[in-house]
Amino acid sequence: MDNLRHGWHWLLAFFFIFFAGALGFHYIVGLDWVDSAFYAVITLTTIGYSAPEGLTEAGKIFVIILVIVGIGSAGYALTQAARYLVLDRLLSVMGRRRKIKMDKIKNHWIICGIGKIGEEVARHLQRDGVPFIVLEIAERKVAWAREQGWIAQQGDARNEEALKSVYVENAKGIIAALTDDSDNVYVILTAKSLNPKIRAIARASDAQSSKILYKAGADKVVSPVIAGAAAIARSSVQPSVADFLELVNISKEIDIDFSSIRLEENNPLINTTLAEAPLRSKYNAIVIAIKKQDGSLIYNPPGHLLLEENDELIVFGERAMMAKLKSDVAKLKPKKEEGQ
Repeated sequence: MDNLRHGWHWLLAFFFIFFAGALGFHYIVGLDWVDSAFYAVITLTTIGYSAPEGLTEAGKIFVIILVIVGIGSAGYALTQAARYLVLDRLLSVMGRRRKIKMDKIKNHWIICGIGKIGEEVARHLQRDGVPFIVLEIAERKVAWAREQGWIAQQGDARNEEALKSVYVENAKGIIAALTDDSDNVYVILTAKSLNPKIRAIARASDAQSSKILYKAGADKVVSPVIAGAAAIARSSVQPSVADFLELVNISKEIDIDFSSIRLEENNPLINTTLAEAPLRSKYNAIVIAIKKQDGSLIYNPPGHLLLEENDELIVFGERAMMAKLKSDVAKLKPKKEEGQ
């Protein structure tokens, strides 16, 4: 709206210059009103027809002043008016398109902050085909995120209205990746108040901040400093393991990934043994752990282990096969859920 108002100001300035020019041609040069308007237009637009006949010294001085002052001012006025009027229109159209895209998104993740951490998170989610919206306060970063093809909204993630603008009530999860730990606490508290079921992941600078974030309602807190230190220590003590994990998480050449699958009601894998399940034969997936309903973890589960309802399988395999496995499992949800 400010751009549109600014454009109209410059457009009014152009008409003022034109009106002053017409008055000068009428009273100083002595032309009638039609000719005065005509010469004012061709002078300001630099078309360059011949000067009026019988131009006096005063008339020549007036034309010189009008050319020096008027052409530059009028040209700039028209340029600015066109720029702001067109820009406002484009922004309006782009805003509607973004609104349409955001209206269609559901079960998405919200990335708060598009710094180095937020950027990498967005790239990983984009690669995995996970829907997400970036919420960033800096206009420059929002524009950059949109250039990457991401849905991005400008706003303060600590603000309730900003979170509502990215549909936090319908979001699957939120990632608080702001640089200030106290800001991330505000984000988690606000998000949880608007959507108690949302999964909240936060970035923390140290162990003390991690504790506070967990108390604020974060489901998972990651400290880049602590994680980085652990990776460095692992590289020095267990280099082979470190190299393998680095290939899994970073390398673009190896298309493998970790995933998790929950065995919900009516899943045909329930009450079968791990060896009987077609995870390896059909999807080439390796089950490296099983999380039971009570929260306990079974690492490297044996083939004779019986799979139960609400078991969460941590699997490892080719990215495409992991996506197919998750898709196939999603289709096995109870019919009463599908009709909701």
